[in-house]
Amino acid sequence: MFSCVEDLGHQVEWCGHPYEALELVSKKSYDIVVTDLKMPDMDGLSLLRRIKTINDDTEILVITGYGSVENALDCINAGAVDYLVKPFSVEQIQVALVKTIRHIELKTLAKEREHFLEMSYEDSLTGVYNRRFFDEALRLEIIKSTRQETPFCLFMIDVDNFKSFNDSFGHQMGDEALVKLGKAFRQVCRGYDIVTRYGGEEFAIIFPGAPKEMAQNLCERLMSEVRNMAQELPKGPDSKALSISIGVSCFPYDAKTPHKLIERADVALYHAKHSGRNNYQICGMF
Repeated sequence: MFSCVEDLGHQVEWCGHPYEALELVSKKSYDIVVTDLKMPDMDGLSLLRRIKTINDDTEILVITGYGSVENALDCINAGAVDYLVKPFSVEQIQVALVKTIRHIELKTLAKEREHFLEMSYEDSLTGVYNRRFFDEALRLEIIKSTRQETPFCLFMIDVDNFKSFNDSFGHQMGDEALVKLGKAFRQVCRGYDIVTRYGGEEFAIIFPGAPKEMAQNLCERLMSEVRNMAQELPKGPDSKALSISIGVSCFPYDAKTPHKLIERADVALYHAKHSGRNNYQICGMF
């Protein structure tokens, strides 16, 4: 059987005992393990489960001379990729291995796609979600909230006098400030709140299930966290610590479309900026 696997261009290592196989698997990563179901001291099903505990990515092909539907289901449920009953031909084992290799390739491709998808939704500097993710998340949150008849708040957040901060301390310090802000926002937010970098020094946060009555408390918590964070940064040329202004709109009270919700939150942010900065305004309350 080993030569037929090598004929496919793969390297094969053989061991004569299940405990030897476990030792090998614990020291080295293998793509595929082929095991008999009946072996001395340990059956193939137990070996399968223990290998999966060591490395779940290792695919296991089980062969046996005592085939039954029950045995096959037990192996598949334990994580086996395929199950072959003796006697089988060289071609059958080769086909099973080719299918397993293709299965591994597809899993790897799926993981890579998932990784790249995550990267495409993450702001590379701050680690929070990016504008692309925000646009999609806001649209979906409106659909969900409409269906469930629940509200949510949208916060548009701008860093006050950020250009002056950059000019005084350089872009590297400005980038550090944005990273710290992202961490500060996530510190306040729940695991399912959506923190995004909207662009430049502007952030946006979606608070699912939050009614407008919660907006003031959320604003104050965010601003308090930012004040604490700002102590780690140098003060600007006017001796003022880095600060933020927040504008808030709430679905469905203030608007029912993504564009209008952003527009209303931006109007509230404008009022916060022109009321002296370092404060917040809630739509409909100014």
